[in-house]
Amino acid sequence: MSKKRALVSYKDIQIAYLVDGVAGVKALWEADSASKSTIRRAVKQLQETKEDTSELERWVAENIGAIGRGRSAPQQGETRTYKAQQINNGGPFLRLPLDSLGVKKGAVVRVKFDEDQIVVCP
Repeated sequence: MSKKRALVSYKDIQIAYLVDGVAGVKALWEADSASKSTIRRAVKQLQETKEDTSELERWVAENIGAIGRGRSAPQQGETRTYKAQQINNGGPFLRLPLDSLGVKKGAVVRVKFDEDQIVVCP
């Protein structure tokens, strides 16, 4: 008789994060008790309650993959190509993911513009 895997709910993951931080979620993940989608749902629900989830989001991005749609966050040393965008008659701009630099919403980021490159300095 095979042992059935017991999965936890997203609320269990929320509780683990609120009580033990990322270590609690990591323990559930390593015990194979939590699915990717359940962990992502827990993060989304915590974000809606205005809970600080930056540490958890970073762990999820590094160990599980991107939250939501789109590509995963770039890793240090990785090179990516981005297409310039433009809205109406405004100037062209780039949408760059800053999660991997540890930049949070509302943070001030210093940017250096060289002749052939842009350097982001968090």
